[in-house]
Amino acid sequence: MPRKYDIIVLGAGTTAFGGARIAAAQGKKVVMIEQSQIGGTCVNWGCIPSKTLIHKAEMYHGARKGEGWGLNLRAGYPDCGTLMPLKTNAVETVRTTHYQRELRNTPNMEVVHARGRFVAPFEIEAGEEIFTAPQILIATGGEPRVVPIPGLDKVHYLTSYSALHLPCFPESIIILGGGVIALEMGQMFARFGTRVTILERGPRLLAEFDLRLTEQFRAMLEAEGVRILCNVDALRVDKVGEATCLYALINGAEVGFSAERLMLAIGTQPLTRGLGLEEIGVQTDAAGFIKVDQQLRTSVPGIWAAGDVTGAPLIAPAGAREAQIAVRNMLDPDGNHTIDHRYSPMAVFVDPEFATVGLTKYQAEAKGYQVVTTFLHLDRVPKAHVMGEMLGGVILTAEQGSGKVLGVQMLCPRAADIIHEATMAVQFGINVAELATMVHVYPSISDALRQAARENAMEQGLL
Repeated sequence: MPRKYDIIVLGAGTTAFGGARIAAAQGKKVVMIEQSQIGGTCVNWGCIPSKTLIHKAEMYHGARKGEGWGLNLRAGYPDCGTLMPLKTNAVETVRTTHYQRELRNTPNMEVVHARGRFVAPFEIEAGEEIFTAPQILIATGGEPRVVPIPGLDKVHYLTSYSALHLPCFPESIIILGGGVIALEMGQMFARFGTRVTILERGPRLLAEFDLRLTEQFRAMLEAEGVRILCNVDALRVDKVGEATCLYALINGAEVGFSAERLMLAIGTQPLTRGLGLEEIGVQTDAAGFIKVDQQLRTSVPGIWAAGDVTGAPLIAPAGAREAQIAVRNMLDPDGNHTIDHRYSPMAVFVDPEFATVGLTKYQAEAKGYQVVTTFLHLDRVPKAHVMGEMLGGVILTAEQGSGKVLGVQMLCPRAADIIHEATMAVQFGINVAELATMVHVYPSISDALRQAARENAMEQGLL
């Protein structure tokens, strides 16, 4: 006999839990079907393990940098025998204290560990059992994208998952890609002593960020010894002795790169293969991401999708919020609950950090806004001089006339924390004059946002 529930959730990661807890709190009987570890990518193979190592790399780098400030610190070789178990412990602790504890303490919510697939629109086969529910949420997430480069099968290449489970750091690494993961992992490896080469297919790094910020960061990485090349087309991979060789086309010429390891950091692909979506009529795009409307409905009534499996923005908190919206629509069909990702901030956990929210100048103009954009270099901020960290800046875009803050990008220490002030400004229509006259702690890096707002307001005659 099929096991009957009110809501089935495919997956048990951050997105899945975000929706399941809402349904369970409303008294609905919910089951999450998960083929791997609960917590999903973020906890097990992404955010927690990577940020643990990134944080320790920043500390390690800081110890060496302190010598220039008269601090008698000496950083020896990293002890992987201590560091890697520390990372594993962080993962297991978060999984236990956040997810397993919630499962134990939440009535009506359970997890079944099996690979689930649709056998009918409202029937899921998992293991040897059939599960049925009138509402289903697909929250299976994504995985590192792999492309069929000739010869790739001859080498033990890395992805962002496997790179975080190495016993120690390689002597050298080629990273294919120039986005968030490539820069986060590349800087981390470099600071632990790995010789890093980053190869980006496009013309620049971090295409979603302003060049005035990314070019500063690129120069800093190169000064730290990271080799960076753009406009690179990978041709083939080969194994030569113990080395991995990548051959690429650069400006029409074939160039070879050699390193101990090769890592692919070229994006995310959705975990939709084998779910049986095509058989029941759930539409996907050319890349396999599930198509949803503003309420997170798929093309099949009663089936919803949220998180990385639906495409950008591909960040865990946004996926959790999408799942909450989807479940609220399940429970309240006339509620018309939606999400606007203009208000979803994101950050890049390099050092210093990138963060962004809202619209860029070009995005705002494409939507018909007339805008005023202000760039404030971080060397204008006293706290930056206190810290000895002058790299970076703030870019603030506001609507001309009203002064409403439309978007902010920043490169500075703790940008991932400071961006929430900008998010509040964007989401609630705060204007630059109001932001500029709000008293900020002095000295603080967040004062850069106030200064940028002040300059924008003065340019518009609002102060």
